[in-house]
Amino acid sequence: MQKKKSSGNSAIGTKENYGRPGPDYEKMSLETLCSIVKEYKAAFEDVSELIEDKAYMECESGGVEKTLEKLKGLATFFELLENKNEENCRDLADVYLLIGEIYQYNSLLMESVQWLSKAVVVDDRYPVPYHNLAISYMKMGKAELAIKSLEQEIAVAPGNYYSYLLLADLHEKEGRVTDLENTLKRLLARDPDNIQALHRLIRLYEKTDIGVDIRLLKKRLLSISRQGNRLETTIRVYYLCRDGRFSDALNWLSEWHLQTSEVATLHLLRGYIFGEMKQYEKKDLELAAFKAVCNGRNEVVKSALEEFGNIFGYNISEKLFTGSLIK
Repeated sequence: MQKKKSSGNSAIGTKENYGRPGPDYEKMSLETLCSIVKEYKAAFEDVSELIEDKAYMECESGGVEKTLEKLKGLATFFELLENKNEENCRDLADVYLLIGEIYQYNSLLMESVQWLSKAVVVDDRYPVPYHNLAISYMKMGKAELAIKSLEQEIAVAPGNYYSYLLLADLHEKEGRVTDLENTLKRLLARDPDNIQALHRLIRLYEKTDIGVDIRLLKKRLLSISRQGNRLETTIRVYYLCRDGRFSDALNWLSEWHLQTSEVATLHLLRGYIFGEMKQYEKKDLELAAFKAVCNGRNEVVKSALEEFGNIFGYNISEKLFTGSLIK
């Protein structure tokens, strides 16, 4: 759920404490948190994040059904509330959303769709339930409904750029080349410097061979000067390497403001570049550092290689890791 700012006129709120210390909500159980909302002792927006955290914790320890029973009781409270204002409707939608997310988390997809749909009915200007509906439909293999949900989300919140990319994934899997192209163009119209969308559009034109000159798109992508995330940096390095600009790629990586989770990717990219430059000793050192950062965790190695392979090609990824790329 997304935390909401108080509008100051909620029908459900707390009285002034006049300097007295307020209740310690973090120490309260899920049941207690739901009760104080229903007893008008706390505004839902003040405890919504805690309710979400406690709900997932209790799902792990106390069972899903007991947790859902408490949340459904809270939903009933909001349903029966008379003269609901806009904020109360969003509160109800948030409770429906949380119930739907918990069903989704536990792979009970039909139930998740039912509750997420309730959230949409209560507040059809709330983008999050549309997005989660799309996820459930995707997991159920219902591409058409997933596409519809994402389009509804984008109509409500056109700035949710990740949803365009998710929509593009669906169109690509369904073989809808025109819809894929249009979705990527719509995203670029709103976010001209979206590196992932530019990369996807270049790949599309390369595969379909429809006579589009991709050189301008590549130039546009490489002209974006801002520091990117891990995937965006991998894409940039890929195009620099395609043009044989290995030194430029290394220089860009040297200026990359790393997060801890990105160190493995840095070593992997540098290992590939040094291999292409036939600097094999440096290449081996980088790949050894990559393996050390992954600390023997196969899932971390696999994730990094899959991300690398998705951009550079899986054959290159496999050969690089086995050491057969340059030997």
